Amino acid sequence: MQNSNQELQYSNPYEYYGPILCVKARWLYKEACIITKHLYDALRDRGHLNVVRQGKGKGNYALVEFESIRNDIKEQIENLVKPIEEVYNVLEDLIEPDNEAIRYFATQYRKPEGGLLPPAKQREYCTNAIILNACKKFYSKNVAKKKKGWIWDKLSQSVNDLDTEKYVFKLPSTPVTLKRAFARYEKESYMGLVHGGHGNDNPRKINDAIERIILSISAMKNKPFNNWIVEMYMSFMAGSTEIVDMQTGELFNPEDFYHKGAPVTFSEATVWNYVNEPNNQALLAKYRTDSHQYNNNHRPHVHRHAPKFSLSKISLDDRDLPRKLKNGKRVKAYYAYDVASGCVIGASYSRDKDTKLFIDCIKDMLQFLGRNNYGIPMEMEVEHHIVNNFRNDLMKAGMAFPFVRWCNPGNSQEKRAEHFNKSKKYGYEKRYQEGIGRWYAKSEAHRTIVEKVFDGENNNYKEKQFDYGDLVADDIHTIELYNNDLHPNQRKYKGKTRMQVLEENINPNCNDFDDVIWSKYVGDKTTTSIKRNQYMRVNYQDYGIPSIDVMKQLQPNNYEVDAYYIRNEEGNIDYVDVFQGEEYICRAEPIATFNEATAEQTDKDRENMLQQQKFISSYDASIKEASRNKITKLQITEQVKYPRIDQPKEEIIQEALVIDDLDTNDDFERLMASNNSDEWIKKSKDSLYTVNQRNND
Repeated sequence: MQNSNQELQYSNPYEYYGPILCVKARWLYKEACIITKHLYDALRDRGHLNVVRQGKGKGNYALVEFESIRNDIKEQIENLVKPIEEVYNVLEDLIEPDNEAIRYFATQYRKPEGGLLPPAKQREYCTNAIILNACKKFYSKNVAKKKKGWIWDKLSQSVNDLDTEKYVFKLPSTPVTLKRAFARYEKESYMGLVHGGHGNDNPRKINDAIERIILSISAMKNKPFNNWIVEMYMSFMAGSTEIVDMQTGELFNPEDFYHKGAPVTFSEATVWNYVNEPNNQALLAKYRTDSHQYNNNHRPHVHRHAPKFSLSKISLDDRDLPRKLKNGKRVKAYYAYDVASGCVIGASYSRDKDTKLFIDCIKDMLQFLGRNNYGIPMEMEVEHHIVNNFRNDLMKAGMAFPFVRWCNPGNSQEKRAEHFNKSKKYGYEKRYQEGIGRWYAKSEAHRTIVEKVFDGENNNYKEKQFDYGDLVADDIHTIELYNNDLHPNQRKYKGKTRMQVLEENINPNCNDFDDVIWSKYVGDKTTTSIKRNQYMRVNYQDYGIPSIDVMKQLQPNNYEVDAYYIRNEEGNIDYVDVFQGEEYICRAEPIATFNEATAEQTDKDRENMLQQQKFISSYDASIKEASRNKITKLQITEQVKYPRIDQPKEEIIQEALVIDDLDTNDDFERLMASNNSDEWIKKSKDSLYTVNQRNND
C-alpha cells in the first residue's frame, strides 16, 4: 500500500516517441531525483543514455529511450512508476504495398489443377506478404542491438494488435510460429505463403511441369494456337499421343501431371497466361521468330552516344538501292559514314556484291580524305561479310587503321551505318527520288505501287525499272544533298551542315595521310620491269625512277617489280608506288617528254629536257664513282710450277702472254679502237721479258 501511495506522488514519466518507449529526462534528475543532473550529463555524453529527442525549442523536453537506461536506474524508475501499457504498434509505419506480390498471386501462381486463386485468397496472401515485409524491416533494424527473443515477442504482439478490418491476413499468433513462417517466407518467397489446401504440398513441381509442357508445345515450328496446345495436352494425358523430348529422347510421363490421384487440366486462359508472361514471351520469341527479329525486339542492347570528333570512327555497310534495274536486279552500294557528322565520305557501286565493291568504297574515301588532307580515320567499323577477306592486312588493327571494330553477324542495329542508311533513305532518297519504299510497308506513305500480273506463273509484278547509270547518278546527287543539309543535332551544331561538322571537328590525333600505304592496300596493281636503269611501263605510259640509287634496292638479277597506283578524279595516274615483294622501293612519276625540234620547243619542253639530262648525268656520275670504288687495276699471270731437279732447264720456261694494265681505261679503249698490232706486239714482248727475268732470278 505504501508503494501505491508512493507511485501516486509522481507524475507519469513515460512517453512514446514513435515506436520507442521513453522517459522524460527532467523527471529523472529534477522531479524523482533518481540521478543528479551531473550524472545524467555524464551518462549522456558517454553514450550510456540514448537521448532520442533533445530538449531544445519552446515546449520541447528531452526524452531518453527507456531500454538504453542502466538496469539499476531502470529498476528504481519501475519501483516508483510502473511502465504504461504499450499502445504503439511497431509495424504500422513499416507496412507498404507490394505490387510484385499482387502481380504474382493474380497472374503467375497457378493451382495444381491449373486455375487461379480466389480473389479473397489472393488478398489474404498479399496482406501476409506486406506484413512479413514490415517484420523484416523491423528485424533488420533492431537485430544488432536487441535480443532476438525480445524482437519476436514484440513482432508477435504487433501482428496480433493489427486492425483485422483494415488488414485481412492470416499469420501465426505466437512468437515461435511467427518466426517459423517468416523463415519459410524468406526461403520460398511468395510460394511460402500458400496454404496446403491450395496446393502448397507439391505446387512448385506441378506448376513447373505444366509450364514446361505448355511452353514446349508452344515453341514447336508450326506455332500452335492456344486451343491446339490444350488439345495436344489432353490427347497426351488420354494416352492417344506421346510427347518426346527431342534433345534427350526422353518420353514425357503423364503420371508427372497428376495431383492427388487426378490428372491436372488447364484451360486456354491458363495457356494464355503462361505464354504471355514477359519472361516467357522472350523465351518463345527465341524459337518462334528469326534471330534478327528476336535480337531487335527482345534482346537487351547497349546505349551509346556519338563521338565528339569527326574521323574518330567510320562505319561501313553495304545495301541494295531500293529501285530495280531493267533486268529485275538491284544496284549494290557500299557507304562509309563518319559517325560524328553523319557524312558519307566514301561510296561505291556495282552490279555484284564482292570484294571489289568494298575496295572501291575505301578508294573513294581515301581520295576524299587525301584530297582535303584530313588524315587517316582512327577506327573502322565493319562487318564480317566481304570484309573478312581483309582481316589480316588492310582491316587488321594497327596495320592501316589504329582500331578496327568487327560487328556481330546479324546484329544490324549495332552498326551505325545501318541507322544512317535508314535516315538517308527515308529522309532524302524518298524526298528527291521516285518509287522509294516497300510494297509491304506498314505505313501507306512508305508503300510503293506494285501491280500483280495474273498469268500462268502467278508470281509476276509490274514495277518501274531504271538504267544502272541513272540509279548511280541519282544516288550520288542524293549524297551531296544529304551531306550539305543541316546536321540533325542542331542544339549542339546550330546552323551547321553535316559537311561543316566534319570539316570543323577533325580528331587532332588522326595520323597523317600516308598514300604509299594506301596505294599498296587499295590501289590497282601491275607487274612490270625497270628498263635501262631508268623507267618502267604502266598502262602504256613510262614512269621514271627518282634516282639511280633505286637500283641498289632491287634483288640480285631481278628487275621485275609491282607498281601500285590510285587513279585521280579524272581517271589518270599521277604516280605509281613501286614494291618488290613486300619491300617498298620508290615512287615513280610519269616521264615528261619534250619536242625534239629546237624551233618548236617551249619553256616546258626545255625544262623536261633538262630534267632528263640531269638524270642521265647523275647516272654517268654514279657509274664513274662506282668505277673508282669498285673496279681495281689488275695484272693477271699464269701460275709458274717449280720443276724437279733433274728436269731440263729449257722445259722450265713456259711462254706466257701477259698484258700489262694500261694507264687508264681510256687508253685501253683507244688501243682497242686503233687496232695497232705493232704496239700490241711490243707490249707482249715486254711482258714476256719481265716473266723470264723473274724465273731466272
